[in-house]
Amino acid sequence: MTAPTFTAVSPAILEQLQAIVGEGNISTAQADIDLHAHDEGHHDAHPAEVVVWPQTAQQVADVLKLANDNSIPVTPWGVGTGLEGNSIPIHGGILLSLQRMNKIIEVHADDFQVTVEPGIPYMDMNEQLARYGLFFAPDPGANATIGGMLANNAAGIRTVKYGALRDNVLKMQVALADGRLIEVGSRSIKQSSGYDLLHLFVGSEGTLGVITRATLKLLPVPEHMIAAIAGFESVEDAIETVVAVRGSGIDVAALEFIDVTNTHAMNQAGAEIEPLPTLLMEVHSAHESSMAEDIAIVQEICE
Repeated sequence: MTAPTFTAVSPAILEQLQAIVGEGNISTAQADIDLHAHDEGHHDAHPAEVVVWPQTAQQVADVLKLANDNSIPVTPWGVGTGLEGNSIPIHGGILLSLQRMNKIIEVHADDFQVTVEPGIPYMDMNEQLARYGLFFAPDPGANATIGGMLANNAAGIRTVKYGALRDNVLKMQVALADGRLIEVGSRSIKQSSGYDLLHLFVGSEGTLGVITRATLKLLPVPEHMIAAIAGFESVEDAIETVVAVRGSGIDVAALEFIDVTNTHAMNQAGAEIEPLPTLLMEVHSAHESSMAEDIAIVQEICE
C-alpha cells in the first residue's frame, strides 16, 4: 500500500481559504501554528501549514471540498484536550479549528434535547442548560468540545450510569470531503429507517467527515449527589468491591479506579489521598433519603 501524496498549501489556496472563511479567520502565524501542533498527550508535535476558523457549516464544507480537490490534508480541531493524537496535523496541510462554531442553536426542553454547534465546550454548554434544570451527562474530565467528544466517542467516570457519547446523541449534521452536508440520525428516540449512519460517524475521529451540528440527549439535573472515596489493601479488593456495588442494584453515577502510582501523582498536585488502590464513586438521586440509603450500602460493601 503506497502512502498518500499530498499537496502543499500554496498562496493561491490561502487566498481561496480566506475567501471562504473571511479575513481574520485564517492564520499562518507561528504562534497559531504551534498552538495547534499538539494535544495534551505524549505524541510528537506536527505543524499544519495554515489554521482556519470556519463559522458556519457551509464554510466547513467548502474548505473540505477545496482541500479534497487539491489533495491537501485537513485535520479537524476542537480544543486540543485529547490524549490520542488524532487532532495533530501529522501531514501538515490545513488545521480546521471548530472553536468559533460554539453556540447552542436550540434547546428543546420539553423533549430533553439540545442542538449545538461542534465547538461549544461541554462545561460551557451545561452552564447554559442549568437555567432549564437540564444537563448533558457524559463527563470526559477535560473541558472538551462537543464535536471532539463525538469524534472520539468520549466517555468518562459517569459512563457506568449514563453511557458514552454514542448513547447520548440523536442526530448530527456532517460535512463530507466532497463538500456535501448530510444529516444522520433523527430527533426521534427510536427510528429504524435505513442504515445507522449516525453511529458510524461517532468515534470516527474526523476520518469520515466533520461534525458541524449535533442534537444531544439531556437529563434533569439531579436534586442530590454525593461523592465517596475508598482505599483498599489490594487491587483485587477494589475490583471485588466494584462488582459488589454494581451487583447490589445501586445506580452508581460515577465509578473510577485509581492505582497507587496515580495517587502519588495526585498528592504531588496537592491532593491528600492515602497511597492505596482507590475507588472514586458518585451517587445521584432525586430524593435525599434514597441517596442516603444508597451511600450507606456502598459504605457497608467497602468495609
